[in-house]
Amino acid sequence: MNWDAVIAVAEIVGVLAIIASLVYLAAQIKQSTMLGRAEMVHATSDSWGNYTRMLATDGELADIYLRSLKGEQLTPVETLRMQFIIETYMALLEDSDHQYKSDLYFDEEDEIDFVEFIAPTFKDLFQSPVGRHWWATIAENSTTPSLYAKMNRIMQKWDAEESA
Repeated sequence: MNWDAVIAVAEIVGVLAIIASLVYLAAQIKQSTMLGRAEMVHATSDSWGNYTRMLATDGELADIYLRSLKGEQLTPVETLRMQFIIETYMALLEDSDHQYKSDLYFDEEDEIDFVEFIAPTFKDLFQSPVGRHWWATIAENSTTPSLYAKMNRIMQKWDAEESA
């Protein structure tokens, strides 16, 4: 065998090694992406769990929440606590909406909008006097423009349904 043949075989082996490395790298990237997505979904679920746990384990806070939903008068401190509940909820909603729009959260192929889908769960919160006041005075500066616009459409739809 001459040197030209040895060099040609070495080049072929080198190309095959590069191809094998690229296949391995692609598999590693896919696995890493799947793990990252699973961790993100878990963290989001955990955050929603912490939100509900906050209300479930703090009787005083749960009482404030329920009284607010009924439209009962709250003290200034209770109103502030209720506004923080709303802020927490909106942060979770915004994070989940961003993940959903980025195709990071669900594998579903449907065209459903996450905020529209979850809207029934937060209707009474934003229909309460504290929720309405928060929305009118704080929301625009506390949410992204896209979520603010989406929520406005939802709330206008609720208002129209009540008027009908």
